[in-house]
Amino acid sequence: MTHLVDIGLRIELVSMYPYFHDISISLYERQVEEGDFEFQVHSYAGREGVDKTLDYVISAMVVLGGMVRVGGPEGKTVRFCCGSRHRKACRRVFLEACKITLGTDLNPIGPSILDKKTERNIIVESLGNGGYRVSADGEDDGRDRRISAIAGGFVKLAEMDYMDGSDDAVAFDCNSDHTPLVGLLLKRALNVRAVIREEDDLAGRGMLAAPSAQK
Repeated sequence: MTHLVDIGLRIELVSMYPYFHDISISLYERQVEEGDFEFQVHSYAGREGVDKTLDYVISAMVVLGGMVRVGGPEGKTVRFCCGSRHRKACRRVFLEACKITLGTDLNPIGPSILDKKTERNIIVESLGNGGYRVSADGEDDGRDRRISAIAGGFVKLAEMDYMDGSDDAVAFDCNSDHTPLVGLLLKRALNVRAVIREEDDLAGRGMLAAPSAQK
């Protein structure tokens, strides 16, 4: 008899994880008694090695997204240090973690990048209390417009808010710093349209395969 366990609401799915037998891996969200939100990485695949694969994905979420593992070193659940939901941001952290080749060394991504579209160096500076300002070097022509577009990318990717009507500064509503997360999201904030296309593609791939279909 199959034993079903309620592990929360599924909020994201990688239908074919390319680095381990194309298994499906999902991300589930649940709210605990204290009011904080936790996210569990889970797969119904039953083959040997799945646990180690999930552990690597979780480790990537911790290192790249600045998340915290719940339940000790063997736990399959993570949360943000602030305890807030940040659902869109967590979905993106999960998807990015699943793109990394299994076993690759993990290091946080700094909040700066070369924007190949404009050949500008983009820097995101922490303002404290969850606030961040986007800046860019190079000529004045088009710089403010590009900065505004990137700040808007953070708003869309992580549901951040503009600060005091500014078009170059954004903040998390939890008022907590999430610098590793910002570093991870910066590359995607340069081209939000591509991210939206990817999300639409993932959403169109159907439901998670049943346990009996993943051997």
